[in-house]
Amino acid sequence: MKFKQLYFSLLVFLFSACNVLDKEPIDIISDAQVWEDQDLVDANLTQLYHITNFNTIFNYQNNLNVITDEARTCFGWSSLLNTYTLGVINPDNIGDRTFVGYWEYNYVRQYNEFLEKITQSTTLPAEFIERRVAEVRFLRAFHYYNLVMRNGGVPIITKPQQRTDEDLYPQRNSEKEVYEFIRKELDDIIKVLPESYDAANKGRISKYTALALKSRAMLYAASIAQNGEIQLDGLLGVPTTDADFYFEESMKASQEIINSNKFALYNKYPNDKAKNYQQLFLEKDNSEVIFAKKHTVSVFGHQYDHDNQPLSYKPAVYCVTNPTLEMVDSYEFADGTPGSAINYNQEIDTKELYKNKEPRFHATILYNQAPWIDNQVETYYFTIQSDIKTDKRDNSLGGRGKDVNADSNAGATQTGFTCKKYLREVRDVPAGAYSDQDFIIFRLGEIYLNLAEAAFELGQSEIALSAINEIRERAGVPKLTASNLNQEAIRHERKIELAFEGIRYWDLRRWRTAHIALSGQFHKLNTYYIKSRNTYGYEIINCQGNLSRTFAEHHYYFPIERKHITENPNMKQNPGYN
Repeated sequence: MKFKQLYFSLLVFLFSACNVLDKEPIDIISDAQVWEDQDLVDANLTQLYHITNFNTIFNYQNNLNVITDEARTCFGWSSLLNTYTLGVINPDNIGDRTFVGYWEYNYVRQYNEFLEKITQSTTLPAEFIERRVAEVRFLRAFHYYNLVMRNGGVPIITKPQQRTDEDLYPQRNSEKEVYEFIRKELDDIIKVLPESYDAANKGRISKYTALALKSRAMLYAASIAQNGEIQLDGLLGVPTTDADFYFEESMKASQEIINSNKFALYNKYPNDKAKNYQQLFLEKDNSEVIFAKKHTVSVFGHQYDHDNQPLSYKPAVYCVTNPTLEMVDSYEFADGTPGSAINYNQEIDTKELYKNKEPRFHATILYNQAPWIDNQVETYYFTIQSDIKTDKRDNSLGGRGKDVNADSNAGATQTGFTCKKYLREVRDVPAGAYSDQDFIIFRLGEIYLNLAEAAFELGQSEIALSAINEIRERAGVPKLTASNLNQEAIRHERKIELAFEGIRYWDLRRWRTAHIALSGQFHKLNTYYIKSRNTYGYEIINCQGNLSRTFAEHHYYFPIERKHITENPNMKQNPGYN
């Protein structure tokens, strides 16, 4: 029985077993029966996988990208965009179930109940119990990673709470204690989890998934120690003296993955670097994937294609993820020239304007006149006859490109760009669960970048340089040299290689640079068509009207939703929130 189908197979069992006389009635399957049957246990575990917030479900990934400098959303009325970019986060609008302001201790209870009940089984094989326990401990550790990077120190609860418990109203553990809990959990289960699975068990947590989380989480802890400060009587922050320890823990985990030779940077199309990078995110279970959120149309589909295809390629009037001009200009040219050197003060076909951009740009960004499927994208906003200074602008539907509509609040793009990464080359995908791209949670490319950053911060520049150049060589851009390897170069490489993968926001927070990088105005490229010469001109405009974004320094920790403060007298609120 395939792992991803277990939960649904359980439902089939429940609805079909009523005709089998030697079965217990389906509506009174006891709790004890569940924990003595491997298939029922696995169905329970499948549900735990399903609820775990891997920061990757496609609808949520759109949301996370548009509150960074990577993009904005096409929806002008988006509460998420306004709340998180205009600096109005507070205990009343953070919300348990919003993707960014995540809490959900109910899930912790479900993990803890699973762990308690499976270990009480008297009939399940010991090896089966040990493996399933390790998987759920990973899910719980991942959940705590989600909590700590948002909120700092949070209560660590490892047993199902009862109403009669004396510690029903737990206090917050310190931020360091949470990272230590995650580290020790991962170290324990790495010894138990298998290195790989057969085809029927694709999607389970392996030893290398746990190492990948350790690589990422320990890098985050090290950054907090290096760049943060101790606050709230020690509940927030990690001591500066711990920075090197956590960098070393991250580096060792990264090296163990790389040195295992179980994974390889995707390089199926070495002569077409743009296609190679594009296909990395479309080819399931390829050599680079360590762990992915599995999707199938018939089981767990999504609508990423419908949400992000350019307007003329689908039956919808919006395109959710709109890359900012700042993100577009972050991509280097193929010869290593900074992307910011581009000259927009000229009349030129947009294909020519971006022709020499590095391959990852062409695999990630769709722009005016970019080739896509069987046509070209058209995101010019208006037409003039000849001279922008004197001609009347035709911004009617007839004067706009086919991939821009007339509604300024809900358009195909609010920046002149759309996101190509993860898009399949298909037309007319309807709304609903009709897309099946897996979302990569951990891949070897990130592990190389984690290694480069940790090694550099530890003064091991040769290791850092080798790791980052593995990425740049695969991408088709010039290698860095010892003289131009620095902290900014490593951070820039993460921005480009991991763009639109739901990582940028957390990187800026752990580096404590978000109050600079995410504040101020972000821009759209207002492309216009010059009819008499069949070419294009450009204006640079604020992509959020007259609004400026704000990330205040107290936003490095989210507020805890007010109801949790009200319900628990021992719960302290984070600084900066009433």
